[in-house]
Amino acid sequence: MKKFKFIQFLMIALISGSLITFYACSDDDDDDVVVVDKTELAAKIQEAENLIETTTEGTAEGQYQPGAKAELQEVIDLAKAVYENVDATQTQVDNAVIALDAAIEAYEARKVIPIAPEDLVGHWTFDEGEGTQVNDFSGNNFHGTLTTGHSHWGAGTPQWTTDRYGNENQALYFNSGANVEIPFNAQLNPSQAITISLWMKPDDLDDPWANNYMVSLNRWNGYKLQLQDAPKVFFTIKALHDGDEVYHDRDNESPTINLGEWYHVAVTYKDGEMAFYLDGTQVKLWDNTPGTPIQLDSPVNLSIGQDLPTGIYSDSEESPFYVNWGGYFKGILDEVRIYRSALTTTQIQSIYELEKP
Repeated sequence: MKKFKFIQFLMIALISGSLITFYACSDDDDDDVVVVDKTELAAKIQEAENLIETTTEGTAEGQYQPGAKAELQEVIDLAKAVYENVDATQTQVDNAVIALDAAIEAYEARKVIPIAPEDLVGHWTFDEGEGTQVNDFSGNNFHGTLTTGHSHWGAGTPQWTTDRYGNENQALYFNSGANVEIPFNAQLNPSQAITISLWMKPDDLDDPWANNYMVSLNRWNGYKLQLQDAPKVFFTIKALHDGDEVYHDRDNESPTINLGEWYHVAVTYKDGEMAFYLDGTQVKLWDNTPGTPIQLDSPVNLSIGQDLPTGIYSDSEESPFYVNWGGYFKGILDEVRIYRSALTTTQIQSIYELEKP
């Protein structure tokens, strides 16, 4: 961002300075014919415009950071003003080429470099804006389907909505059990460690539903990330430690969450440690969570926005899928990532810096 602003300032200064110099010339020079070559500038403008037309903004690998196109376009517009100016000097044209070349270089530097791509299991950006499928940008093709929630919760359906940047239909609003269902795959059930990263804007924590599930793989029998009514971020994972099955459920302890505000949330778990992050900063590290994530005996699809896939709920209290024990998220979710490793603080900060508005 700062580099782009410097380039824009430099561009204006170069052009303005050249114009001042040009109009300071005397009338005695009117008979001189000066040939100004704009060929290189025209090619550079075309290169920059092609770059904007053929690239996509976003947070997935190979995309460009949000806002990068607008910043490059500003420099393109300045360069085009020079190109279209019949009184432009060669110095002015050359300066425009230099500035535009630097802007293109700065734009390329904003190409998204993935964080720990070898450990990325799933990445759902929710940028589709229409339809009933959300794509997985991890390369694993764990695509999800927008699904109506259970009637017990009100049978809600995910709605496309405005994201944290203000872009329409680039995030999903969840309520009344609305969820994204992703078919089970063993990679979604990591065996050694896990990281979940997402953006949330919680709406409400209505009683009696203090179980605002954001991401869940078979509830507490696998893992689940949710909000409590405190409100705090809460994570539960079933682990295997010394041959015994144990449950680790912890929260971020402090601070509490403000409803109606955007937060980047991340939780990491590995043998002995569970860490919580808000907006790129580690806010709590628990060091009393031994074991490794347990592997599900029977596959259960991953659910975003509801504690279980809608189709497996049961009305029986004897069932592990008893609907009354569940819950759903009320609010907006975006940019959900799952890793099969416990990312470092630096890596979490990098995701936040990449995705923050």
